[in-house]
Amino acid sequence: MDTTTIIRWMQAIPFFSPFNKDELELLASNHKHFYKYSEDDKIIEEGQTDISFYVLLKGSVRITKTAQNREVLINKLKEGAVFGELSILRKGKRTSTVTAEVMCITMSIKPKHMDDWNVHLQNKFRDQLLKIVLKRFEVIDNKHVEALCKLPPKENE
Repeated sequence: MDTTTIIRWMQAIPFFSPFNKDELELLASNHKHFYKYSEDDKIIEEGQTDISFYVLLKGSVRITKTAQNREVLINKLKEGAVFGELSILRKGKRTSTVTAEVMCITMSIKPKHMDDWNVHLQNKFRDQLLKIVLKRFEVIDNKHVEALCKLPPKENE
């Protein structure tokens, strides 16, 4: 993967829209952050301890969780998606498995990598992560309300 191609991929992803060209070049120049996965490779495994988050530059993935001794499909993500961000906040075990559906290329970031960046770049990343986490909580909250609305009303109400 060459830096120019990586920058082109990053420019097409909303997560990177606040970043200027110099910042994208800095991020793309460190090739140790970029990984290629083949179809059916596990990117994240449920129960694993890891504090990386990922930006899906190319390909698509499926997110599954083990429940009642079976694998349950939670979601499918496509290029531009960010996943694994909760591990940075929780610093605990992974709660789901992420598997490549096709050949994928990801950018993987650990907090220690961010420590090497200038404060301005760190803040941009943190702002983007915060937006994603807040959006996910909003979606979960809406789904919770929808589920509650489907329940029969309590007799006391």
